[in-house]
Amino acid sequence: MVRYALIVLGLVLGLSVFFATRPVPKPPVPPQGVSLENVSLTLYPEQDPKAKWRFRAKEVVQDPSSRESKVTGLEEGARYVGDRLDLRLLAPEVTIDRNDNLRAPYATAEILKGCLRVELGQPGSPPVSIDQRAGFAAPTVRISSPTYRASGVNFTSDFSIEKIRWENPAWKFYDYPEGQTPPCTIQGGD
Repeated sequence: MVRYALIVLGLVLGLSVFFATRPVPKPPVPPQGVSLENVSLTLYPEQDPKAKWRFRAKEVVQDPSSRESKVTGLEEGARYVGDRLDLRLLAPEVTIDRNDNLRAPYATAEILKGCLRVELGQPGSPPVSIDQRAGFAAPTVRISSPTYRASGVNFTSDFSIEKIRWENPAWKFYDYPEGQTPPCTIQGGD
């Protein structure tokens, strides 16, 4: 009986050493996502059902682990409310997160109503974010229109640039002869 117990114990120890010295299998490589070239993309943000964004870009890469899409080589970016063009977005690249919010290293928004050009951030600064509910957030901003220029830091605002919060604002107003309206330089702006 002792003999059988020693044989079984030896087999158990032998198998334990064998399995303990085997290499651990590598985990499977996660999927790399999807990469599309020369893309037209329409984004319907759940947080702002009246709006839609249209992008045309050289490439869109979707990362399944973060559920983000990176749009590079942006040729056209535009926000529509209903069927009316609200603003144009110019940026070197845009990242769309899982909540449909946008992030860019820096961007320029051309807002048609009011004829505003809003320069958000700058190269080398922290990124700019565009929240579908709240609007813009940027470390720095420069706003220009036919009648004024303004700049500031730690900027947040809605899409119409009416509810602004910022620090250190600086303003410069332009005078025009009475009855003369300055021209809007933004295509389709009023």
